[in-house]
Amino acid sequence: MNGTAVERQLPTLAELTWEQAAGRACVWCKKLLDHGAVSAGVIQERDGAHVLDTEVWAGPCCTGP
Repeated sequence: MNGTAVERQLPTLAELTWEQAAGRACVWCKKLLDHGAVSAGVIQERDGAHVLDTEVWAGPCCTGP
């Protein structure tokens, strides 16, 4: 998995499914990723002193032209 997805607004961490937060599903459409995934960015969140930053991924389903 490499490259970077097109700039889009990322959801909050609370809006993600487990698969999306774990990098197994597209951050925008929830389709399971099996190939061609690119980084969509990092959702930056904190809970008090705990850093909850999570890198999320997008598939060809949402990064195409």
